[in-house]
Amino acid sequence: MAMKYRNLIQAITSDATMLEALRLTSRSKRLAPARLEFKEFAALNLDRLAREMADGSYQQGEPHEFNIFDPKLRTISALPFRDRIAQHALFHVIAPIFDATLLPRTFACRPGKGTHAAMIMLQADIRRLTRNGDPLFVLKTDFSKYFASIDRAVLWRLIEAKISCMATLRLIEEMLPRQGIGLPIGSLVSQIFANVYGGIVDRHLQQDLGERWWYRYMDDIVILGRSSEHLARVRQSIEVLSREQLGLRFSKWSIQPAGRGVNFVGYRIWATHKLLRRDSVTRARRKISAYRASGDYTRLNKFLAAWTGHAGWADSHNLMRSLGLEEGT
Repeated sequence: MAMKYRNLIQAITSDATMLEALRLTSRSKRLAPARLEFKEFAALNLDRLAREMADGSYQQGEPHEFNIFDPKLRTISALPFRDRIAQHALFHVIAPIFDATLLPRTFACRPGKGTHAAMIMLQADIRRLTRNGDPLFVLKTDFSKYFASIDRAVLWRLIEAKISCMATLRLIEEMLPRQGIGLPIGSLVSQIFANVYGGIVDRHLQQDLGERWWYRYMDDIVILGRSSEHLARVRQSIEVLSREQLGLRFSKWSIQPAGRGVNFVGYRIWATHKLLRRDSVTRARRKISAYRASGDYTRLNKFLAAWTGHAGWADSHNLMRSLGLEEGT
């Protein structure tokens, strides 16, 4: 992470970047009052926002917070429309910079990666490593309250290792203060920087410990190994690093034979097949039943469009039939 980037603010606040940020922020919000109000004088509003971002006078508005269950309770911070435009503009320029610092086996919130790529790579490696009947074990870890536990002082050292543009640093600081613990869930800035924070664990696994078969999706990590004893040592090493350097603690971890299947990115994965996780199926059954019972077919169809796309990557023919659905619809 030696190269530092200067003079980024001009690219962040350029007309092209700000217009693209407006387009991205407006997706699925065509009739939202805040969007219509901003759009009425879009050119003037974008120009004013860009000038504030460039000269350091930009101040982020107060977010609206609400809770969701996905599948556990999470508090989401939704920024005002104007501030989401600012985040999209910043993200457009700095995301590729920080993405380049991440190793190939981390999959969350990255172009060309995602849950399906993570699942495919993990299953392919399990198949390869068990082809000759050799033993294979799986270490699975999950950090407790990951976003809420991130030490911003540590994170800011990573940010300043890549960016020396003072105007850009001021803009980031307005969105993400230097002091304190935790990142808000729901913003683009939080996504990319939470990923960068976890990159410290990635490099420890690959460069310090020499692990080849590891996979991270934000705060979920899977590591393959030939013995449970070896993986126990790996677990202890990353647990100490995470606690002492990052302020993170495991909420749970397990070591078991790969033949029992691996719960990762919403699937249960074996060498020969993959299924949806039980809790995903249970939630889907409840939602489908509730929407059908209430006659809310608009929300039902919207949910099915997303969920069946996810389910279609698993061996889900029998499941689809049991739910009264056509596979892939």
